[in-house]
Amino acid sequence: MKKQPPQDDPTIWLEQAYPQMHFLVLALDGDVQAPAWLEENSRGTALFRRALAGEKPALASLQNGAAEELDDLFEVIDNEDLSAWLAARRPELHLLFEAIKGSDEAAGQLKRRKASYAKLVPTFREVHERFLKKVTGDAIERPGAAAEVGCLIGEMHLRQGEFEKAVEAFTRALDTRPAADLYEGRARAYRALAERDMDAAALMRQGHG
Repeated sequence: MKKQPPQDDPTIWLEQAYPQMHFLVLALDGDVQAPAWLEENSRGTALFRRALAGEKPALASLQNGAAEELDDLFEVIDNEDLSAWLAARRPELHLLFEAIKGSDEAAGQLKRRKASYAKLVPTFREVHERFLKKVTGDAIERPGAAAEVGCLIGEMHLRQGEFEKAVEAFTRALDTRPAADLYEGRARAYRALAERDMDAAALMRQGHG
């Protein structure tokens, strides 16, 4: 089921469904607490916010960052449901995200509306393309594999043995759009966690044997 915003209070919906986007918007609006939340909970989004503010070290960190540090950021940039919300309420961010994903038309509109953001598009595009290449380059090929970024992020964490993060990524993607591949990926992550716990239990028994 898609995370569609309720008509009565879309702000609460955003905070619950995509907290990194919620706090990014607050930070861009000048909220003094939001940047601290981003730094603690979403490193990629925090760097993105700082780069938008003109911090060159943050932009360099995005360029040099590991793909797994940027999954929260690109989860919101590549999300279709969130794109519709932004188009209606934060058009400058909507245009920026579309430009990052490759839309030259959006980049042109952004240049007229928010020139400071438009100047960053080439760098953000490069980082986005590198991220997608990283999470798809070694992906396991199987029939009907989902192409959504949430699924690819889950696969990335599985390959790196980060099973808890894989469960979280598959769950987030399932909340947005259920798919058989996402359920299968989460099941594999849970099995890997179970096997790890069984191995740990066996070692402990041997140690007390």
